[in-house]
Amino acid sequence: MNRKSAVALALAALLLAWIIAAPWLTVVRIRDAAQARDAQALAGHVDFASVRQSLKDQMNARLLHTMAEGGGNELNPLAALVAPLAGAVVDRLVDAYVTPAGVAELMAGGNPKKPQPPTPAGPENEAGGDARQPLAQADMGYRSWNRFVVTAHGRGGDTQFVLGRRGLGWKLTEIILAPQ
Repeated sequence: MNRKSAVALALAALLLAWIIAAPWLTVVRIRDAAQARDAQALAGHVDFASVRQSLKDQMNARLLHTMAEGGGNELNPLAALVAPLAGAVVDRLVDAYVTPAGVAELMAGGNPKKPQPPTPAGPENEAGGDARQPLAQADMGYRSWNRFVVTAHGRGGDTQFVLGRRGLGWKLTEIILAPQ
């Protein structure tokens, strides 16, 4: 094998290794940003519009299911009147709670809290607070060439964080909540 072929083969192997390892590296960056509460770094790895839409769809489906009579497919008349208003409320709530801090809380196995103004980091805030680690003991792997799923095991069930390929990189595009 000549030198040019060896260099080309080595470069191809490095590119393939990068393509395969990229989602794991992205998950590490997301976890580190969430743990450090670095909203700007976390936002760089999340497609918030896509995540919000996936959560709105899930929450609206759950709401309609809850409003259905006795597990049937028909809504009672009062529920049919309230459903559009409830959908608007769900949309506003998801928009308010799906922030870098809310995503970090979901990754730690908790529920997003009402958005609060940022507090300055002080000695009491650095060591104290919630000790849960984002994506601790999570399972992860490829589901397809363009889809990588991280399953976080929480008290309320398993939440899935779906990363989608964006060129040679990856972004969090969907959060699938634990079934109720």
